[in-house]
Amino acid sequence: MNPDVASSIRAKIAAGRLPLPANLPGKVWVGTGNLRPCDACDQPITDAEMEYETDLPTGQTIRFHKPCFEAWQTEGARRMA
Repeated sequence: MNPDVASSIRAKIAAGRLPLPANLPGKVWVGTGNLRPCDACDQPITDAEMEYETDLPTGQTIRFHKPCFEAWQTEGARRMA
């Protein structure tokens, strides 16, 4: 895992900008990116990459690159252990 992404995810969870994965509905949609920014690393998700998307109970949608999504899940598991 990229240490910068992991650090960014931890900071965003601490600031309330990203929820913990355990607090979300279980549905995740995966499709081709369309240049919207990743909520973990803030870089665009290109059409050559897969975008992982889930809706929050607030109605907000969060999006990730695959490695960022995996890092977010890993951080959630680490915090719940």
